[in-house]
Amino acid sequence: MNLIAKITVLNLLLALVAFGIGGVRVYHKFRHEIQRETDYTLRESLAEAVQTIRSGVPASDLQNRFMYITPADTVTPADTHNVFSDTLANHPALNRPELFRQLTTTRNVDGHFYRFTIMNVIIEQSDISRITENILSDLFVLLGAILLVFNFLISKWLLHPFQVTLEKIKFFNLKSGEIPELPQTTTTEFRQLNTFLTAMLHQVRKDYRALKEFSENASHEMQTPLAVASGKLELLVESPGLDSTQLQLIQDAQQALSHLSKLGEALLFLTKIENREFATQAPINFSALLTADLSTFGELAGMKGLQFSTEIKPDVQLRIDPVLAHILVGNLLKNAIRHNVDGGWIKVRLDTDCLTISNSGPDPGMPTEQLFERFQKSDQTGRSLGLGLAIVKKICEANSWQVHYTYAGGVHEITVRVA
Repeated sequence: MNLIAKITVLNLLLALVAFGIGGVRVYHKFRHEIQRETDYTLRESLAEAVQTIRSGVPASDLQNRFMYITPADTVTPADTHNVFSDTLANHPALNRPELFRQLTTTRNVDGHFYRFTIMNVIIEQSDISRITENILSDLFVLLGAILLVFNFLISKWLLHPFQVTLEKIKFFNLKSGEIPELPQTTTTEFRQLNTFLTAMLHQVRKDYRALKEFSENASHEMQTPLAVASGKLELLVESPGLDSTQLQLIQDAQQALSHLSKLGEALLFLTKIENREFATQAPINFSALLTADLSTFGELAGMKGLQFSTEIKPDVQLRIDPVLAHILVGNLLKNAIRHNVDGGWIKVRLDTDCLTISNSGPDPGMPTEQLFERFQKSDQTGRSLGLGLAIVKKICEANSWQVHYTYAGGVHEITVRVA
């Protein structure tokens, strides 16, 4: 739910609460006002009746369904007070009991005391509740319609600069190095936000360039002394008079240098993926790419006596950088070959939804999902850098793909879902 919809719903909920509280107050106000007006009418009727009796009309002639007048022999001061009460009486028109307001009092009319009981029908509480409910529901529907229309229109106008800012930030690319020009606005909070974002983007671009230059320079500067050291060791191997122990030490040093060189290249490559330096272009024929890579790794698998089986759907088009695609497939195949057993098997399946590579092999000795983390490896002999599956995961994340690794019953299975 977007911000405008949330604001509208919140306003409607607040309006509903306000109308609920207001409805109770309106009900009591209605009831009090109706009772006050009815009591006023009863007092007027009493005054008219007293005046009529004083004019010579017998009290008995004034009696009807709503007025009872009886002579009073004894009177106390309390009897002369107006006493209002609610009572039930038969309504002549409706012929059913209805709620009436009643006035009871005693008056002295030209030396004679009369007890007056005057009634007047009043609106029932249920009628007041229904009227109040109808009025408030109509008002709430009207207010809700106004809120829906104006909240969306006004909020859309007010939040337009914010939406533009979001779009600008969404398509900001560190590789291009261009800082987006954020919209001008008269809203103070949006101006402050744009100022902060602009400053932050400049700092991010500066930090990115510094990190990128450091990574590239460090990799380059590391490769040069490593190449020199490796060359020196090659010359040293050819030196006469070396015994077997010395040759073994030289070979160990060469392996360590080679390992360090590959490690630097792998870490630099991971950094490039994280910085999204590989732009996704047009879709590529992933079926053809996978078939070509299988041919390349077929000889390596044959040296270990591994049996390949494939189920590749032809002409599967996937949107991925070709370099990343080759590295993804290569790392998965190398992983299946390295962590296998002599005489084992490898099965590769590809369709429009996923790529699955399964192989025989020993228990990895740790949760399979941990193997996607850097420097996590089941082979502790030092032959693996522990970065192959980490690179696979980063490539999948860069393309919004999902990758899963399972092991059960001597079978490793890695599934890359592309849809």
